[in-house]
Amino acid sequence: MKLSSKEASALRVVLLSVLSIAVGTATLWLLWSIRSIVFLTGAAAFAAFLFLPIANWLSDKTHLRLSLSSLIVVLAVLALLAGVVMITVPPLVQEIKSLLNSLPDYVKTLQSYSVRFFTWLDQYNLSSVKDTVASMLGAVESSLVSAAQNLVTASSKKLLQLGILVPFFVLMYFFMSGSHIYYEMCLSLPFVRTRRDRAEAALGQVAANVRKYMQALAVVAGVTALLLGGISALFGIRYALTIGIVDFIAEFIPYAGPAIVALLGAFFAAVSGPGKLLAWIIIFTVVEVTTSQILSPRLISEKTGLNPGVVIVLLLAGERLGGFYGLLLVVPAAVFIRQVARSFSLLRPTEEETENVAVD
Repeated sequence: MKLSSKEASALRVVLLSVLSIAVGTATLWLLWSIRSIVFLTGAAAFAAFLFLPIANWLSDKTHLRLSLSSLIVVLAVLALLAGVVMITVPPLVQEIKSLLNSLPDYVKTLQSYSVRFFTWLDQYNLSSVKDTVASMLGAVESSLVSAAQNLVTASSKKLLQLGILVPFFVLMYFFMSGSHIYYEMCLSLPFVRTRRDRAEAALGQVAANVRKYMQALAVVAGVTALLLGGISALFGIRYALTIGIVDFIAEFIPYAGPAIVALLGAFFAAVSGPGKLLAWIIIFTVVEVTTSQILSPRLISEKTGLNPGVVIVLLLAGERLGGFYGLLLVVPAAVFIRQVARSFSLLRPTEEETENVAVD
């Protein structure tokens, strides 16, 4: 049976649609299957993007090849990370061991608080509320004990998994040393090739804005961590080093990160007494308000520009897809994409070009 041209055209559209859906589905399934590799590669590419100016500067000053200057920068970053680990991990392990040894006392303190609370409920004949609260506190207590007992084991496993940093830094080196190739590939795209000058300006604008945002964010995270950890130590709040390290990482996660630090510090302070808890509330409030309302606006000329609701959805999606690395990368990636979208305005044809095309 011979099909008409119209029927053949419709059949081709249907077959192409089915093929496109199949290919798209297979691609999504493949990406989901290797999502850990995808996120590791993305993290390495983003790190290479952030540190590339240092490699370029070193290459210009010393007249070394970019591959060699990139290797020097990667090794320097690796050495810096190793130094930080050597300085912070031993006392951090000691704090974790101290936390485990103090766990029975913490449980007794929490139980004494609960007994006082239950006594107050009995005075007002709130037995139903008492039973509900008792079951909730029992579940929380068992969860805390279980989590604390597994903390050292989990931490040891995480330290043993530091081998994943080897492929991370290898990928980072290859992305940095081959950056000029990827740059030319971007400029050779059909839509971009005819507007090369403006495309270079757009890419430069994207790179400058994203790097400025990340550098400012790192400064804010470092200052906040030093203030929280240092002032907590001065006020005698236990595990101040743990609080400072967790806060530095958490500051890169909007909204959720500071909330986690607030709860962590409140727990460490509460088990030491109401006075320590009050001191922690004041310390955390003053430091966070100072850094978020005074330091951040001065260092970060332009915030993410993303709606808080969108940021929360992105964090949930990032955690679901990439775990901890997803949480860290999802907002900077969104900022990067937003800057790329903004840069498209530089590629639009001007009125003069439009008139010339119309005349032609």
